[in-house]
This record gives sequence, structure tokens and C-alpha cells, in this order.
Amino acid sequence: MAANSASMSGYSQSKLDCKDLHGYLQTLPAVILDKLYNHPATCLAVFRELPLLARHYVMRVIFIDQPVAQAGVAAWVKASNQDLHQEAVGTLSGLRVWQDTPLPGGLPGWQLNKIFRENIKVALIGGGKPWSTATETSADGHFRDVSFLDKYAKDRWECILHFLVGSRGPEALSRDIALVLTNSGLMKIPEKGTMPVITPAGFQFLLLSTSSQVWYFMLQYLETAESRDVNLVNQLSFLFQLSFSTLGKDYSSDGMDESQLQFLQHLRELGLVFKER
Repeated sequence: MAANSASMSGYSQSKLDCKDLHGYLQTLPAVILDKLYNHPATCLAVFRELPLLARHYVMRVIFIDQPVAQAGVAAWVKASNQDLHQEAVGTLSGLRVWQDTPLPGGLPGWQLNKIFRENIKVALIGGGKPWSTATETSADGHFRDVSFLDKYAKDRWECILHFLVGSRGPEALSRDIALVLTNSGLMKIPEKGTMPVITPAGFQFLLLSTSSQVWYFMLQYLETAESRDVNLVNQLSFLFQLSFSTLGKDYSSDGMDESQLQFLQHLRELGLVFKER
């Protein structure tokens, strides 16, 4: 009984680090963020998750090509709301949406990231070209309604959870997906040549809501991109493009490169997209 209590105590103290979108992006190197901002879909995804005041700041300076005084920006907000101002400033700076840029006289200022500014303008005002064309039916001529897609997503995710708890289903996981479970610490291999088993972190993972489970898994998947020799910028930008797709619409995969097709196959395995084999 004492051993069980100690085990549960350690389990309760162990917490998964489940960052939100901005928290994850702020961990990325500046060069990666700037490359991501070359894609309008990424800029729009970042913009729509900003605090309300931060979105207001972006819209006020989006057409200004020179730095704005930090004191001037602070004056846009009542003194009683300076905590909201600090939150907005911290978020915009942490995401490199704007950067510290001194004014000609030396006063501190902020200037919108040029790459972000150009591409958020494309996303908000229009321009560029669609990444894929949507149709009502798939290549085989069948319409996939929302109820079908919901069931498909739930069934696919159940396969992941069954593998996690050691209940092997009829369809095995791919090596890449299984590696994410072990590299993330949700599973471990006790001895060489044995099957992976669930860890305390894995049990805590099971207590999360399904949406939190999927998001946490995707974070772990992205963090292993470099070890899999995969371009993180391409994967993230593709994921952001998918986030603006319409549920139930069919999209062509023509023109996708090998890396994108492999990523799409992994998303199919997770139930995030439906794709015929």
C-alpha cells in the first residue's frame, strides 16, 4: 500500500507541459518564425489567436512602414488597463510579430515584422493563390458527410489510445507515430527487443480531453521533426493551411511533394484528415 501511495504521489506531481499555439511558437528560433511568416495562412492563424488588444495594435500599425513610439502605443490604453497592454506587448514581441526598433531620435519604438506585415495583409485583404481547390466529392465520387468524418476521427484516435495502453488493435501504428509516443515519454521500452509500455506521463495523457490529447500529440510530433529529417516550416505551414479548410470538403493532393504526402498520411493515421489509402 505504501508503494502504491508513493507511486500515485509521484504521478500526481508529474504534469505534462501542454503549451498553447503561441507558447509553442515562442520556443522556436527567430529564423524559423520568420520563415513561417512567409506563409499568409500562418500569419492569419497567429493573428486570430492574439489577445484582443494585440490584434488591435497590429491593425493600427499594419500600414505604417516606420517604427511607432512605445510611449505612444502605451498612451492608446487607459492607465487602468496597462496590464492588458503589457500582455499584448509581451505576446507580440515573443512571437516576433513586432520588434524593438529605435526611432530616429533614439526613443524606443516598435515596428511590425516586415515579413509578417506583408503576408497578414495578403491574408486579410486578399491576394495570393489558394493552396488547393475544394470540391463536394472525393476522387471516388462519394460524399463524406460530417457524421462519417467524426466517426472516422474517433475510430482512428481510439487506435492510438489502444496502442498506448497495450491493447493492440487490428490496424498497427506506423513506426513514425509509435516513435512519437516513446520519444515524448508517454511510452517507454523496458528492455531491448520488448514492446513499449505506458508511463506515468502516458496515464496523465489519458486524463486529458480528446482535443487536448490531439494537440499535445501534435506538439510532440512537430518537436521530433528535426530528428526525422523533416522540414519543420513546411509541416507547420501545411498544418496552418489545413486549419482553414472546410470540414466535409474534398481537397486535391496533386502537386504536393513527398514530405507533404507523408505528413498527410500521418494526419490520416491520427484521424485529422480522411484520405483513401
